[in-house]
Amino acid sequence: MVTGEIIGRLAERFPNQTVISYSRTLLGKYLGWVVGLVFAVSFFYLNATVLRQFSEFITTNFLPWTPVAVFMVMTTVTIVYITRHGLEVLSRVNDMVLPLVLVLIILLLLLIAGMVKLEKLSPVLVEGVVPVARGVIPAAAIFAETFIMLMLTPFLVRPAETRAVIAKAVLTMGFFLLLMVLASITILGGLLEYMNFPCLELIRLVVIGGIENLDLLVLCIWILGGIIKIVVLHYCSTLATTQLFKLKNYGPVAIINGLVLLLVATWSFENVVDVGWEDAVELAHLVAVQGVPVFLSVQVGLPLLLLIIALITGKRGKKDDR
Repeated sequence: MVTGEIIGRLAERFPNQTVISYSRTLLGKYLGWVVGLVFAVSFFYLNATVLRQFSEFITTNFLPWTPVAVFMVMTTVTIVYITRHGLEVLSRVNDMVLPLVLVLIILLLLLIAGMVKLEKLSPVLVEGVVPVARGVIPAAAIFAETFIMLMLTPFLVRPAETRAVIAKAVLTMGFFLLLMVLASITILGGLLEYMNFPCLELIRLVVIGGIENLDLLVLCIWILGGIIKIVVLHYCSTLATTQLFKLKNYGPVAIINGLVLLLVATWSFENVVDVGWEDAVELAHLVAVQGVPVFLSVQVGLPLLLLIIALITGKRGKKDDR
């Protein structure tokens, strides 16, 4: 929510500019370019991580005999194709995908509702508030991924509503995440410690009229939601790179970015192919936890710094800067 507030205020001051553009306005040509590069790299590396995790989930749980590289290549081709057609096409695709994903999540919750045992929630706060407070920080880094709006606010019909848009997104998805976490705890209990994908394990417990193996439900949610997330991050990194180097066309950049994305997603986790998926999850978790301060400094710290400088200097964007 804090990230959304910061981004919203920046959008009001620079309604027709991305963070790449007004970083130069606020920090000067060279320092602003460096800050823009930090954002571009952040979008790119985050996307490489998501692409690898997305592909590993599919191949490990549903296509174990298919090399993960095959799925990564197919996904990369798809996201490059969508990105080259522009943000409007992506938005219209999401208009169809998002309601379907929400319906599938609600269906999943309804299917597992009968297995909930509320007594597994006890004891509450047995170790005090501190462990809970520590758990907020990694979660904050995930929700602060709304910093992608730093690249998307110029394309909003009403940039002044940026804060409301982000708030709705965070509260809506936070509500669904809360329900899924509660369901996982009240059904699986202590077994959660040994599970990599609780939602998948939950749906595998469901049997309706002799029908089981409803994994397809989770698979649909993962593919539809995952593809949209990867495309959005790819669009942001592509647009950031294009503006950073003042290129006229982002189409070729989308292709080059896609190729590099595929290489980085493969190279960054090259060792996990041999050690197995369980170790891969532990490695990813270790990197995520240690990287939280870095990600939060980019997601929240840098935008806050830009906002403070804008308030002090009184600088604003021009109407013809789009």
